[in-house]
Amino acid sequence: MDAIKKIIKNKKYLVFLDLEGTQFSHEIIALGATKCQLKKDGSITFIDSFKQYVKPLGSIGRFVENMTQIHEVDLKEKGFSFEDTLNSFKQFIDAQFDDCVFLVFGSNDAKMILDSITYSKPNNSPIGYSIVKNCVDFLMIISQYVKDDNGNNYSLINYLKVFNQEPHGTPHDPLNDAWDLMNLYIAFTTQKDILLNEYLKVLQKQKLFPQPIKNIITSLIEGNTITNDIFIEECKKYLA
Repeated sequence: MDAIKKIIKNKKYLVFLDLEGTQFSHEIIALGATKCQLKKDGSITFIDSFKQYVKPLGSIGRFVENMTQIHEVDLKEKGFSFEDTLNSFKQFIDAQFDDCVFLVFGSNDAKMILDSITYSKPNNSPIGYSIVKNCVDFLMIISQYVKDDNGNNYSLINYLKVFNQEPHGTPHDPLNDAWDLMNLYIAFTTQKDILLNEYLKVLQKQKLFPQPIKNIITSLIEGNTITNDIFIEECKKYLA
């Protein structure tokens, strides 16, 4: 698949990354990741996992506490500074960041790294910038091929359901979410029949196509044979 080939070209590792952040300042409070060896065909081999709590400068916020079950006391007892977390994560990666793709789900994770740099001003901020530079939003890829019945993107958990995958523990734990993202990537790249069926649904409901094209796509999906004359007739009807 071209969408995957473009992001893995000349890369050696695929790192599935998830972050949890504060409610208002959007600083990182927890980081989870799984690191995989990347093969040229896009398949992966799991290497190791990482999880660490991070002490923000701002408060977590009640909404985030309820959602993540991460509390101020957890960060006081188990948390590290953002600077120390960047160092630990660099040791975990143990490779040139330009050899890695950091796969995230949605645009918030990269923004949280930048916000944490802005607030904390760590001396090793180039580590954070290097992660952001090599971040790829997997939601932007999968949403081109799989959407719900209303044409909207699914949540990570609901994308897993589409591919008949069970969540890895409770959501909003960053390591569990990183595992879920890794398993979704594997399902997306291997379960071709499900992907094809979902993509046909997307094509059939695509609103940007002109009506003649939509009619032809629907007819093809229903198993009908389409000739040049049929296509021309559809265009005539549309222009009448």
